[in-house]
Amino acid sequence: MKITKKMTRTEFASVVVKCLESDEISCVLVGGSCVSIYTNEKHHSKDLDFISPYSVAAITESLAKVGFQRDGRYFIHKDAQFYVEFPSGPPAIGNKVPIEPEGKIKINDVTIRLYSPTQCVMDRLAAWFHWNDRNSLLQAIWVAEKHPISIQKIKNWAKNENEPQKLEEFVEMFKKSITKESK
Repeated sequence: MKITKKMTRTEFASVVVKCLESDEISCVLVGGSCVSIYTNEKHHSKDLDFISPYSVAAITESLAKVGFQRDGRYFIHKDAQFYVEFPSGPPAIGNKVPIEPEGKIKINDVTIRLYSPTQCVMDRLAAWFHWNDRNSLLQAIWVAEKHPISIQKIKNWAKNENEPQKLEEFVEMFKKSITKESK
């Protein structure tokens, strides 16, 4: 598939994954792009964060085959509206390191591994818990409104994050959003 500015986020991600997989490089989509995918772009991020155990040199060489150029920590394609970044890994959510991403989406013949909706909510809550990022709290609510999540799994994870008041604020906001939607 040719990269264009009209591609959706998932189409763009599938090109990146397919390119890397052709060189036997695995990766996982994390961060704000998971929120964007799970909220149908209510949260709009221009970057796609992938975590890979492979070297930046190997990733750079692979992505260059489809026209990406490295610009600092980013990988830019002249025909794309999105860009790619590879933060250091392994995949982690808050104090839980490493985690196994549980989400998958299939675009044509490519399977993109990513955080599940529950993990995406936990990832956003980690930003809320540790950096007081209120936008991340709202993003967690948006994902939870659109997808089934495991509140119990989130509560179990949150015990190790030591922010019971912030967890309770999320749970209350989530309950209110569900009540509001059902009316």
